[in-house]
Amino acid sequence: MASQPIELSVDLRQVLNWRPAALQFDALDEAHFWQVTGPARVRHCVVSGVIALITYNMFLLTDLLMIPDVFDKAVWVRLFCFTPVGLCILSSGVFCKDLILRKPYWVLECATMVAGLLAAMSLTWLLLQSSSPCASLYTCGLMPIVIYGNLVERLRFRFALLFSVMMVLISVGCALAKAAQPHPYAVYDVPLVLLISLIALYTLVMNYRFELEERRHFQWRERAKALHDELAASKVKLEDLSRRDPLTGVPNRRHVDEYVQAQWSALQSSGGLLALLLIDVDHFKAYNDRYGHPAGDQCLRHVAQVLQQGVAPSAGCVARWGGEEFMVALPDVSVDEAMACAQRLCDAVSELGLRHEASGTAQYVTISVGVALVRPDMASASVDGAVGLADAALYRAKREGRNRCVLSLT
Repeated sequence: MASQPIELSVDLRQVLNWRPAALQFDALDEAHFWQVTGPARVRHCVVSGVIALITYNMFLLTDLLMIPDVFDKAVWVRLFCFTPVGLCILSSGVFCKDLILRKPYWVLECATMVAGLLAAMSLTWLLLQSSSPCASLYTCGLMPIVIYGNLVERLRFRFALLFSVMMVLISVGCALAKAAQPHPYAVYDVPLVLLISLIALYTLVMNYRFELEERRHFQWRERAKALHDELAASKVKLEDLSRRDPLTGVPNRRHVDEYVQAQWSALQSSGGLLALLLIDVDHFKAYNDRYGHPAGDQCLRHVAQVLQQGVAPSAGCVARWGGEEFMVALPDVSVDEAMACAQRLCDAVSELGLRHEASGTAQYVTISVGVALVRPDMASASVDGAVGLADAALYRAKREGRNRCVLSLT
Protein backbone atom coordinates (compact mmCIF):
# COMPACT_ATOMS: atom_id res chain seq x y z
CA MET A 1 0.00 0.00 0.00
CA ALA A 2 1.49 3.33 -1.07
CA SER A 3 2.41 5.63 1.77
CA GLN A 4 0.49 8.87 1.99
CA PRO A 5 2.39 12.15 2.43
CA ILE A 6 2.09 13.58 5.89
CA GLU A 7 0.22 16.87 5.94
CA LEU A 8 1.69 19.36 8.38
CA SER A 9 -0.79 21.37 10.39
CA VAL A 10 -0.70 25.15 10.16
CA ASP A 11 0.69 25.46 13.68
CA LEU A 12 3.47 22.95 13.02
CA ARG A 13 4.43 24.74 9.83
CA GLN A 14 4.69 27.96 11.80
CA VAL A 15 6.98 26.26 14.30
CA LEU A 16 9.23 24.84 11.57
CA ASN A 17 9.36 28.17 9.75
CA TRP A 18 10.05 30.23 12.89
CA ARG A 19 12.76 32.85 12.63
CA PRO A 20 14.11 35.06 15.43
CA ALA A 21 12.40 38.42 15.60
CA ALA A 22 14.58 41.25 14.37
CA LEU A 23 15.85 43.60 17.07
CA GLN A 24 16.05 46.52 14.71
CA PHE A 25 13.54 49.01 13.35
CA ASP A 26 14.00 50.95 10.15
CA ALA A 27 16.29 53.96 10.37
CA LEU A 28 13.53 56.47 11.14
CA ASP A 29 11.82 54.34 13.80
CA GLU A 30 15.16 53.38 15.31
CA ALA A 31 16.04 57.06 15.72
CA HIS A 32 12.64 57.67 17.33
CA PHE A 33 13.13 54.65 19.61
CA TRP A 34 16.44 56.10 20.82
CA GLN A 35 14.89 59.56 21.22
CA VAL A 36 12.10 58.18 23.43
CA THR A 37 14.04 55.58 25.43
CA GLY A 38 17.44 57.31 25.42
CA PRO A 39 17.07 59.42 28.60
CA ALA A 40 15.95 56.43 30.68
CA ARG A 41 18.69 54.30 29.11
CA VAL A 42 21.40 56.81 30.07
CA ARG A 43 20.08 57.01 33.66
CA HIS A 44 20.01 53.23 33.91
CA CYS A 45 23.60 52.94 32.67
CA VAL A 46 24.81 55.54 35.18
CA VAL A 47 23.02 54.03 38.19
CA SER A 48 23.96 50.43 37.40
CA GLY A 49 27.49 51.59 36.56
CA VAL A 50 27.92 53.19 39.99
CA ILE A 51 26.74 49.98 41.69
CA ALA A 52 29.06 47.91 39.49
CA LEU A 53 32.06 50.14 40.26
CA ILE A 54 31.46 49.83 44.01
CA THR A 55 31.10 46.04 43.67
CA TYR A 56 34.24 45.86 41.54
CA ASN A 57 36.31 47.51 44.29
CA MET A 58 34.73 45.39 47.02
CA PHE A 59 36.36 42.40 45.37
CA LEU A 60 39.67 43.62 46.80
CA LEU A 61 38.79 41.28 49.67
CA THR A 62 38.81 38.40 47.18
CA ASP A 63 42.19 39.60 45.88
CA LEU A 64 43.58 39.52 49.40
CA LEU A 65 42.44 35.91 49.90
CA MET A 66 43.18 34.44 46.44
CA ILE A 67 46.17 36.39 45.08
CA PRO A 68 47.83 37.91 48.15
CA ASP A 69 51.19 38.03 46.37
CA VAL A 70 49.95 40.77 44.00
CA PHE A 71 47.51 42.45 46.35
CA ASP A 72 49.36 45.76 46.11
CA LYS A 73 49.03 45.61 42.33
CA ALA A 74 45.32 44.76 42.71
CA VAL A 75 44.82 47.89 44.84
CA TRP A 76 46.64 49.97 42.26
CA VAL A 77 44.74 48.51 39.29
CA ARG A 78 41.30 48.69 40.91
CA LEU A 79 41.48 51.99 42.79
CA PHE A 80 43.93 54.03 40.76
CA CYS A 81 43.63 52.70 37.20
CA PHE A 82 40.17 51.34 36.50
CA THR A 83 38.16 53.44 38.99
CA PRO A 84 39.20 56.84 37.50
CA VAL A 85 38.35 55.57 34.01
CA GLY A 86 34.99 54.28 35.26
CA LEU A 87 34.25 57.57 37.02
CA CYS A 88 35.02 59.51 33.83
CA ILE A 89 32.61 57.36 31.84
CA LEU A 90 29.91 57.68 34.51
CA SER A 91 30.44 61.44 34.81
CA SER A 92 29.89 61.84 31.09
CA GLY A 93 26.49 60.21 31.55
CA VAL A 94 25.62 62.82 34.18
CA PHE A 95 27.16 66.03 32.85
CA CYS A 96 27.11 65.30 29.10
CA LYS A 97 23.72 63.59 28.94
CA ASP A 98 22.34 65.91 26.25
CA LEU A 99 25.43 65.40 24.11
CA ILE A 100 25.12 61.62 24.43
CA LEU A 101 21.45 61.75 23.46
CA ARG A 102 22.35 63.68 20.31
CA LYS A 103 24.75 60.90 19.30
CA PRO A 104 23.70 57.54 17.78
CA TYR A 105 22.66 54.94 20.36
CA TRP A 106 25.73 52.77 19.68
CA VAL A 107 28.03 55.40 21.24
CA LEU A 108 26.57 54.67 24.69
CA GLU A 109 26.57 50.91 24.08
CA CYS A 110 30.22 50.95 22.99
CA ALA A 111 31.27 52.96 26.04
CA THR A 112 29.44 50.54 28.36
CA MET A 113 30.87 47.49 26.63
CA VAL A 114 34.41 48.89 26.72
CA ALA A 115 34.06 49.54 30.47
CA GLY A 116 33.09 45.89 31.03
CA LEU A 117 35.96 44.62 28.89
CA LEU A 118 38.45 46.84 30.74
CA ALA A 119 37.26 45.37 34.03
CA ALA A 120 37.71 41.86 32.64
CA MET A 121 41.18 42.62 31.30
CA SER A 122 42.23 44.11 34.64
CA LEU A 123 41.33 40.81 36.34
CA THR A 124 43.15 38.88 33.62
CA TRP A 125 46.29 40.93 34.10
CA LEU A 126 46.24 40.32 37.87
CA LEU A 127 45.72 36.59 37.29
CA LEU A 128 48.74 36.43 34.97
CA GLN A 129 50.88 38.40 37.43
CA SER A 130 50.12 36.11 40.36
CA SER A 131 51.90 32.87 41.23
CA SER A 132 49.32 31.96 43.87
CA PRO A 133 47.95 28.39 43.62
CA CYS A 134 44.45 29.87 43.63
CA ALA A 135 45.15 32.24 40.71
CA SER A 136 43.54 29.97 38.12
CA LEU A 137 40.27 30.07 40.08
CA TYR A 138 40.43 33.84 39.77
CA THR A 139 38.79 33.33 36.36
CA CYS A 140 35.51 33.06 38.27
CA GLY A 141 35.64 36.85 38.53
CA LEU A 142 34.65 37.04 34.87
CA MET A 143 31.21 35.54 35.62
CA PRO A 144 29.72 38.55 37.40
CA ILE A 145 31.08 40.80 34.64
CA VAL A 146 29.23 38.74 32.03
CA ILE A 147 26.04 38.84 34.10
CA TYR A 148 26.46 42.55 34.64
CA GLY A 149 26.86 43.34 30.94
CA ASN A 150 24.05 41.13 29.67
CA LEU A 151 21.44 41.31 32.43
CA VAL A 152 22.16 44.28 34.70
CA GLU A 153 23.45 46.84 32.21
CA ARG A 154 21.44 45.09 29.50
CA LEU A 155 23.59 45.97 26.52
CA ARG A 156 21.69 45.98 23.26
CA PHE A 157 21.71 42.41 21.97
CA ARG A 158 24.24 42.96 19.18
CA PHE A 159 26.69 44.46 21.65
CA ALA A 160 25.87 41.88 24.28
CA LEU A 161 26.69 39.13 21.77
CA LEU A 162 30.04 40.71 20.91
CA PHE A 163 30.73 41.34 24.60
CA SER A 164 29.95 37.71 25.51
CA VAL A 165 32.15 36.30 22.76
CA MET A 166 35.06 38.43 23.90
CA MET A 167 34.52 37.43 27.53
CA VAL A 168 34.61 33.76 26.56
CA LEU A 169 37.80 34.35 24.56
CA ILE A 170 39.35 36.10 27.58
CA SER A 171 38.49 33.09 29.78
CA VAL A 172 40.02 30.76 27.19
CA GLY A 173 43.15 32.91 27.11
CA CYS A 174 43.40 32.76 30.91
CA ALA A 175 43.07 28.97 30.86
CA LEU A 176 45.75 28.60 28.17
CA ALA A 177 48.10 31.00 29.95
CA LYS A 178 47.86 28.97 33.17
CA ALA A 179 48.05 25.58 31.43
CA ALA A 180 51.83 25.87 31.12
CA GLN A 181 52.14 26.45 34.86
CA PRO A 182 51.39 23.40 37.02
CA HIS A 183 48.95 24.27 39.78
CA PRO A 184 46.71 22.25 42.11
CA TYR A 185 43.43 23.42 40.52
CA ALA A 186 44.31 22.73 36.87
CA VAL A 187 41.40 20.29 36.67
CA TYR A 188 38.99 23.25 36.96
CA ASP A 189 40.41 25.26 34.06
CA VAL A 190 38.23 23.73 31.32
CA PRO A 191 35.06 23.50 33.47
CA LEU A 192 35.43 27.18 34.35
CA VAL A 193 35.65 28.12 30.67
CA LEU A 194 32.58 26.00 29.93
CA LEU A 195 30.74 27.52 32.88
CA ILE A 196 31.51 31.06 31.70
CA SER A 197 30.41 30.10 28.17
CA LEU A 198 27.18 28.62 29.53
CA ILE A 199 26.47 31.72 31.63
CA ALA A 200 27.16 33.88 28.58
CA LEU A 201 24.73 31.79 26.51
CA TYR A 202 21.95 31.83 29.12
CA THR A 203 22.27 35.54 29.80
CA LEU A 204 22.30 36.24 26.06
CA VAL A 205 18.97 34.44 25.70
CA MET A 206 17.53 36.56 28.51
CA ASN A 207 19.09 39.70 27.04
CA TYR A 208 17.46 38.96 23.70
CA ARG A 209 14.07 38.47 25.34
CA PHE A 210 14.42 41.68 27.37
CA GLU A 211 15.22 43.78 24.32
CA LEU A 212 12.56 42.10 22.20
CA GLU A 213 9.91 42.83 24.85
CA GLU A 214 11.14 46.39 25.27
CA ARG A 215 10.87 47.02 21.55
CA ARG A 216 7.43 45.40 21.35
CA HIS A 217 6.18 47.45 24.28
CA PHE A 218 7.55 50.55 22.60
CA GLN A 219 5.67 49.69 19.41
CA TRP A 220 2.46 49.04 21.35
CA ARG A 221 2.79 52.33 23.22
CA GLU A 222 3.47 54.25 20.00
CA ARG A 223 0.54 52.59 18.24
CA ALA A 224 -1.72 53.27 21.22
CA LYS A 225 -0.54 56.88 21.29
CA ALA A 226 -1.10 57.26 17.54
CA LEU A 227 -4.58 55.75 17.89
CA HIS A 228 -5.34 58.06 20.81
CA ASP A 229 -4.15 61.10 18.84
CA GLU A 230 -6.19 59.99 15.82
CA LEU A 231 -9.30 59.55 17.96
CA ALA A 232 -8.72 62.93 19.60
CA ALA A 233 -8.33 64.56 16.19
CA SER A 234 -11.48 62.83 14.97
CA LYS A 235 -13.34 64.04 18.03
CA VAL A 236 -12.20 67.61 17.40
CA LYS A 237 -13.17 67.30 13.75
CA LEU A 238 -16.60 65.90 14.61
CA GLU A 239 -17.10 68.63 17.19
CA ASP A 240 -16.19 71.23 14.59
CA LEU A 241 -18.53 69.65 12.05
CA SER A 242 -21.35 69.66 14.60
CA ARG A 243 -20.90 73.43 14.95
CA ARG A 244 -20.53 74.23 11.26
CA ASP A 245 -23.19 74.65 8.60
CA PRO A 246 -22.53 72.00 5.92
CA LEU A 247 -23.80 74.15 3.03
CA THR A 248 -22.00 77.46 3.62
CA GLY A 249 -19.12 76.37 5.85
CA VAL A 250 -19.80 79.08 8.43
CA PRO A 251 -20.72 78.26 12.06
CA ASN A 252 -24.27 77.06 12.61
CA ARG A 253 -27.00 78.20 14.98
CA ARG A 254 -25.79 75.94 17.80
CA HIS A 255 -22.37 77.57 17.70
CA VAL A 256 -23.63 81.16 17.64
CA ASP A 257 -26.07 80.39 20.48
CA GLU A 258 -23.18 79.21 22.67
CA TYR A 259 -21.03 82.14 21.54
CA VAL A 260 -23.74 84.66 22.46
CA GLN A 261 -24.30 83.00 25.84
CA ALA A 262 -20.57 83.15 26.61
CA GLN A 263 -20.31 86.80 25.58
CA TRP A 264 -23.49 87.61 27.49
CA SER A 265 -21.95 86.25 30.70
CA ALA A 266 -18.74 88.17 30.12
CA LEU A 267 -20.51 91.45 29.39
CA GLN A 268 -22.66 91.16 32.50
CA SER A 269 -19.47 91.75 34.46
CA SER A 270 -17.88 94.39 32.22
CA GLY A 271 -21.05 96.31 31.40
CA GLY A 272 -20.47 96.53 27.64
CA LEU A 273 -22.98 96.36 24.79
CA LEU A 274 -23.75 93.30 22.71
CA ALA A 275 -24.86 93.83 19.10
CA LEU A 276 -26.88 91.23 17.23
CA LEU A 277 -27.21 91.60 13.44
CA LEU A 278 -29.94 89.49 11.88
CA ILE A 279 -29.40 89.29 8.11
CA ASP A 280 -31.78 88.14 5.40
CA VAL A 281 -31.02 87.64 1.69
CA ASP A 282 -33.60 89.76 -0.16
CA HIS A 283 -36.18 87.95 -2.32
CA PHE A 284 -34.36 84.63 -1.95
CA LYS A 285 -37.43 82.50 -2.74
CA ALA A 286 -37.78 84.36 -6.02
CA TYR A 287 -34.06 83.71 -6.66
CA ASN A 288 -34.58 79.97 -6.17
CA ASP A 289 -37.67 79.96 -8.39
CA ARG A 290 -35.83 81.82 -11.16
CA TYR A 291 -32.42 80.10 -11.13
CA GLY A 292 -33.03 76.83 -9.31
CA HIS A 293 -32.01 75.49 -5.92
CA PRO A 294 -28.38 74.63 -6.88
CA ALA A 295 -27.87 78.26 -7.88
CA GLY A 296 -29.59 79.32 -4.65
CA ASP A 297 -27.16 77.20 -2.62
CA GLN A 298 -24.24 78.76 -4.46
CA CYS A 299 -25.67 82.22 -3.74
CA LEU A 300 -25.80 81.47 -0.02
CA ARG A 301 -22.18 80.28 -0.10
CA HIS A 302 -21.05 83.54 -1.71
CA VAL A 303 -23.00 85.65 0.78
CA ALA A 304 -21.65 83.65 3.73
CA GLN A 305 -18.09 84.08 2.46
CA VAL A 306 -18.52 87.84 2.16
CA LEU A 307 -19.99 88.08 5.66
CA GLN A 308 -17.10 86.11 7.14
CA GLN A 309 -14.58 88.27 5.36
CA GLY A 310 -16.31 91.36 6.74
CA VAL A 311 -16.13 90.29 10.40
CA ALA A 312 -12.78 89.31 11.88
CA PRO A 313 -12.89 86.22 14.17
CA SER A 314 -11.53 88.35 17.00
CA ALA A 315 -14.29 90.93 16.51
CA GLY A 316 -17.34 88.71 16.44
CA CYS A 317 -19.08 85.61 15.12
CA VAL A 318 -20.87 85.03 11.79
CA ALA A 319 -23.28 82.10 11.59
CA ARG A 320 -26.09 80.75 9.48
CA TRP A 321 -29.27 81.30 11.47
CA GLY A 322 -31.54 79.25 9.22
CA GLY A 323 -32.72 79.21 5.60
CA GLU A 324 -31.50 82.42 3.97
CA GLU A 325 -30.88 84.15 7.31
CA PHE A 326 -27.53 84.80 8.98
CA MET A 327 -26.63 86.10 12.43
CA VAL A 328 -23.65 88.26 13.37
CA ALA A 329 -22.79 88.77 17.06
CA LEU A 330 -20.49 91.67 17.97
CA PRO A 331 -19.52 91.90 21.64
CA ASP A 332 -18.47 95.12 23.38
CA VAL A 333 -19.20 97.57 20.52
CA SER A 334 -20.86 100.98 20.31
CA VAL A 335 -23.99 101.81 18.32
CA ASP A 336 -21.94 103.57 15.65
CA GLU A 337 -19.56 100.61 15.32
CA ALA A 338 -22.44 98.13 15.00
CA MET A 339 -24.21 100.21 12.35
CA ALA A 340 -20.96 100.76 10.45
CA CYS A 341 -20.38 97.02 10.38
CA ALA A 342 -23.95 96.35 9.19
CA GLN A 343 -23.63 98.91 6.38
CA ARG A 344 -20.25 97.51 5.39
CA LEU A 345 -21.77 94.04 5.04
CA CYS A 346 -24.68 95.39 2.98
CA ASP A 347 -22.29 97.14 0.60
CA ALA A 348 -20.02 94.08 0.34
CA VAL A 349 -22.88 91.79 -0.70
CA SER A 350 -24.12 94.35 -3.24
CA GLU A 351 -20.62 94.64 -4.68
CA LEU A 352 -20.62 90.92 -5.41
CA GLY A 353 -22.89 91.72 -8.33
CA LEU A 354 -24.71 88.39 -8.26
CA ARG A 355 -27.44 88.70 -10.89
CA HIS A 356 -30.99 88.61 -9.47
CA GLU A 357 -33.47 89.51 -12.20
CA ALA A 358 -36.41 88.34 -10.07
CA SER A 359 -35.63 90.83 -7.29
CA GLY A 360 -38.00 93.71 -6.75
CA THR A 361 -35.19 95.69 -5.09
CA ALA A 362 -32.19 95.57 -7.42
CA GLN A 363 -30.81 93.66 -10.40
CA TYR A 364 -28.31 91.93 -8.10
CA VAL A 365 -28.41 90.08 -4.78
CA THR A 366 -28.80 92.30 -1.73
CA ILE A 367 -29.35 91.81 1.99
CA SER A 368 -31.38 93.45 4.72
CA VAL A 369 -29.97 93.80 8.24
CA GLY A 370 -31.75 94.27 11.55
CA VAL A 371 -29.47 95.56 14.31
CA ALA A 372 -30.17 95.30 18.04
CA LEU A 373 -27.90 96.44 20.87
CA VAL A 374 -28.51 95.41 24.47
CA ARG A 375 -26.73 95.72 27.81
CA PRO A 376 -26.52 92.24 29.34
CA ASP A 377 -25.97 93.73 32.80
CA MET A 378 -29.49 95.19 32.82
CA ALA A 379 -31.99 93.18 34.84
CA SER A 380 -34.62 93.25 32.09
CA ALA A 381 -32.25 92.12 29.33
CA SER A 382 -32.25 88.61 27.87
CA VAL A 383 -30.80 86.81 24.87
CA ASP A 384 -34.24 85.96 23.50
CA GLY A 385 -35.28 89.59 23.93
CA ALA A 386 -32.21 90.76 22.01
CA VAL A 387 -32.94 88.32 19.16
CA GLY A 388 -36.54 89.55 19.11
CA LEU A 389 -35.37 93.16 18.78
CA ALA A 390 -33.06 92.25 15.91
CA ASP A 391 -35.89 90.37 14.19
CA ALA A 392 -38.19 93.38 14.56
CA ALA A 393 -35.50 95.65 13.11
CA LEU A 394 -35.05 93.24 10.19
CA TYR A 395 -38.80 93.33 9.54
CA ARG A 396 -38.64 97.14 9.41
CA ALA A 397 -35.71 96.99 6.97
CA LYS A 398 -37.75 94.78 4.64
CA ARG A 399 -40.84 96.95 4.98
CA GLU A 400 -38.83 100.08 4.18
CA GLY A 401 -37.56 98.72 0.88
CA ARG A 402 -34.81 96.15 1.76
CA ASN A 403 -31.10 96.46 0.87
CA ARG A 404 -30.52 98.47 4.05
CA CYS A 405 -29.64 98.14 7.74
CA VAL A 406 -32.04 99.32 10.43
CA LEU A 407 -31.38 99.82 14.14
CA SER A 408 -33.89 98.59 16.68
CA LEU A 409 -35.93 101.43 18.19
CA THR A 410 -35.66 100.10 21.80
